[in-house]
Amino acid sequence: MYFSNVVAALLLMSSASAFNSTSIVDEQKIVVAGDSWGTVLAGGSALGISYLERALRGHSCPSNVQNIAIPGTTATEWSDPDGNYLSTLVKAASGADHVWITLMGNDALEQMPSCARTGKSSSECGDQLYDDMVDKMGQIVDAVHEANKDAKVVGMGYEMMFGGAGCGVIAADLFPQCWIGEEKSDQSSIRCFNTQVLRMQGVWDELASTRDFLTSINLLGLTQAADGDEEALIGQPNLDKLGPHWAWPDYEGCIHPGILPHGDAKLSAAEMLMEEMYNQYWSEAYSC
Repeated sequence: MYFSNVVAALLLMSSASAFNSTSIVDEQKIVVAGDSWGTVLAGGSALGISYLERALRGHSCPSNVQNIAIPGTTATEWSDPDGNYLSTLVKAASGADHVWITLMGNDALEQMPSCARTGKSSSECGDQLYDDMVDKMGQIVDAVHEANKDAKVVGMGYEMMFGGAGCGVIAADLFPQCWIGEEKSDQSSIRCFNTQVLRMQGVWDELASTRDFLTSINLLGLTQAADGDEEALIGQPNLDKLGPHWAWPDYEGCIHPGILPHGDAKLSAAEMLMEEMYNQYWSEAYSC
């Protein structure tokens, strides 16, 4: 099961090549690699410019974005030393200033339901995913660094999602232990689920702790806070709730940020995420 299967039609539109700004002296090349989050947020839009590029332009950051993300792909596929994905990434990274990687969601969707069927607990399956992803993602980021010692790599875990109508079904399929059996009575199903999904943020944090070329940013809780949840802060999500319905709607397959304006700022969830990414990463790494 792929992380983007439920929104295949949308992804056909959103996976267009990213807009490349006119080459000027101060621009920096950004390579975006990974799964459908990369295509949705950095692969173009109805306005002909991606949410990533729009945020950069809003802060006067000239840039050249090369998007090689492929919807539905896994870290297992991108880490294969004999595969086309890694060779394409290494080639692109050789001339890049920044490499943004979005991966692991599809690995979770592929591995966790089958792990649950073996009788392992949610935490045991989460440990299995974490260990595998530290290994696979480590191989990917190290290959980028080997190709270009000057390139900066950035990554982040997926935000608190699945709040749209009917989206809980996907969450329950990912970690069914949290909704049935003994674990359901140990803690709330949503907290159980969120605790394991957040392990993907932990992978980025672990990798960044041993690699000075890698930055792990944390956007968790952003859309919850924007929804008025007083228990959520950016970087400190409310584990007892999923992401708000307007931010992770069913029309985006429950796992991609909404594109309709919300709140006083009149920003979509996609725009909010890219604005916060600017705050946490581009404003310093790009110095613009």
